[in-house]
Amino acid sequence: MILKLFGKMVRNWKAKLISLIIASIFYVNLQNSKVLIKTVNVPIDYPKLSGNLSYSKNPEKTIPVRVEGLKDVVNYYSQFMKAVIDPEDVQLGVTEVPIKKIVGVPSGVKVTKLKKTVPVEIESRGLKVVPLEVVFEGNPPANFEKLTQILSPQKITLSGKPQDLEKINKVVLPEISLVDRKEPFAKTVKIPELPKGVNVLGSRDVTVNVNIIPLSYKTGEQTAAGIPIVCSGLDPKLDAELSEEQVAIRYFSLKPIRSAQILTGITAQVPCNYIFDPIKNKIVPELQPQVAKVRIIKNKDLKGIEILQISPEKIEIRYKVKEQNIDPDNIDDGTGMEGISPHPSDRS
Repeated sequence: MILKLFGKMVRNWKAKLISLIIASIFYVNLQNSKVLIKTVNVPIDYPKLSGNLSYSKNPEKTIPVRVEGLKDVVNYYSQFMKAVIDPEDVQLGVTEVPIKKIVGVPSGVKVTKLKKTVPVEIESRGLKVVPLEVVFEGNPPANFEKLTQILSPQKITLSGKPQDLEKINKVVLPEISLVDRKEPFAKTVKIPELPKGVNVLGSRDVTVNVNIIPLSYKTGEQTAAGIPIVCSGLDPKLDAELSEEQVAIRYFSLKPIRSAQILTGITAQVPCNYIFDPIKNKIVPELQPQVAKVRIIKNKDLKGIEILQISPEKIEIRYKVKEQNIDPDNIDDGTGMEGISPHPSDRS
């Protein structure tokens, strides 16, 4: 019985062996057609640097990797892969930073890094606060004059290399024309282009409020606008944001008085009496905004005039803690190193 069975198995054994070999070749080819090996460039995820540090040159955006796996899986998931850099490996100066891992790789896909490091150059940047200056072109019509102007903001913070910031002591805004201007107006201008490598922190828009007044002397009931509001008694650790920057007043005078005397001899004040508690590390009181009444203060030459109305009578004040990293005593040297560790070779 066994001999008969063995005889059937070995009968035409050459044909059967050839059939097995052919089937194996087809199977291997079929499996190989499902596997894809290709090289792709994956983006590099660079860590965010602290405010006074920056990448001095554009670092490489991608690195090449070899991806191996099922064709459909490789083609789909390769678009989501990303090379990750450890923030602790980023040092001040020029260094070769290792690519420690590739994220977004699905199970069953093999990834081989064809480049294990990328050159990264980090430089220290300084911060400097400088005033803004406005320039006027032409003059108002006869019997009118420009009395005051208020810039908002009055200063800006610049970021750049310390040696570049040393050369900048102020920023001059584009010219504003006064031709045919007979009344107060506001104009928004943009901060002009700065030297290469110097940037503005925050908005580049500046609002300039210009006060144009008549030269005539008048008696009786009059109005005056554009009186700036002063924040009185502000805690030096706080910044105050006023809902209104100026007030208008209606007043009465028995004696002839010039409009310029009103605008130079009257001050509008609001009490800014919130404080910063360093122990609790918060602003006291906590309730914001503060609603404050506007107080008009007259100099001795204007004691005889009567204030009839103030508009607005009250304003809102919001407080925030001053940013320590742009304190004038600390921002010019550009040596801050927060968030970046020194290179091992720099340690003593």
